[in-house]
Amino acid sequence: MGSLGIRNGAMPDCQSIHLNALDSADLSRLRAILNVICSEAGEPLRGAAMQKIAVLLIGLYRHGVTDHDKLLSVARLALTQNTPDVAAAVISGAGRPEGGMAGS
Repeated sequence: MGSLGIRNGAMPDCQSIHLNALDSADLSRLRAILNVICSEAGEPLRGAAMQKIAVLLIGLYRHGVTDHDKLLSVARLALTQNTPDVAAAVISGAGRPEGGMAGS
């Protein structure tokens, strides 16, 4: 099995690629979003709130939500709501054809 989870010569779909380890480009994209949130909120990068946001962003990215603006919006919402329900709602919408949030 290759690094992208390819079995029997089948090509992986876009979403399955994100279920594997993130590469440095993926992490850089997510770090840029987290840096914006840290700056806006005046929170330290290593603070508890930002750690929760980082986990949320990684989870969403792995579920196929890769749009910068959507990830930024969800991170802002999660910071203000401070609830795991935001992540669950967004992840449930990640399977939509546009790969976005529920209701978008």
